[in-house]
Amino acid sequence: MAYAPVSAVLKGLKVLEAVNRLGPASLREITEDTGLPKASTVRLLETLVHAGYISVMNDARRYIVTARVLSLSNNFRPDQALLAVAAPVLKTLREKTGWPSDLALYQHGKMVIADTNRQPGTFSINRSVGSRVPMTSTALGRAYLAFCPDAERAAILDLLAPLQEPDEVLADSRDKLEKLIKKVRKQGYATSNQELMKTIRAVAVPVRHDDQVVCCFNIIVPAQVMSLTELEQKYVPLLTAAARDIEQRHRG
Repeated sequence: MAYAPVSAVLKGLKVLEAVNRLGPASLREITEDTGLPKASTVRLLETLVHAGYISVMNDARRYIVTARVLSLSNNFRPDQALLAVAAPVLKTLREKTGWPSDLALYQHGKMVIADTNRQPGTFSINRSVGSRVPMTSTALGRAYLAFCPDAERAAILDLLAPLQEPDEVLADSRDKLEKLIKKVRKQGYATSNQELMKTIRAVAVPVRHDDQVVCCFNIIVPAQVMSLTELEQKYVPLLTAAARDIEQRHRG
């Protein structure tokens, strides 16, 4: 029997993810990021403080995660063999392009960053390993959705649609999403053009094994320095070649 998700738990996790991503973060920043009412955000923050996952910097009333959050990933084991073969390829890719990449795996409705070569301060948001990013508004998620098996994609969208998350609006607009997926399949890569973040553009490709997508990775650039067309023309060939290289190495 399938049960409806507990909305309070989902909201609490959203707040925890926001603090982890933004922290040290103010109440205003967390409220704006999550889209939750201020009163609800305060209650959820105090609950997470009580549980030991968040602490408050009393001098500035800013919230930050504690070391206890590390226990939540104790049993998470990304494909170490995949990461081992991908790391040098992504390092070479960054040396050629000058721009960073994230490698992400799919996990329960989100793409999870398993490796990144971003450097602190490079962008207005610096994702770290373990960060969860949306499926329908990021290049990483779109690449996964476009190239995973049809049954898996349908299951993912059935999971996302009832949640009505602001960053997953396309999950409930199947016609628009289907057009986007057809475009991504035809061109062989996915893009994100300031949709999730106004400050960045990205292109992403899948790494496949038979009919399965084992991971996706991207190239990210600041929006003010490069148009989407320029990004596609300059870097998609390098990105595609890197994906084929990882696939060959992963097969051994």
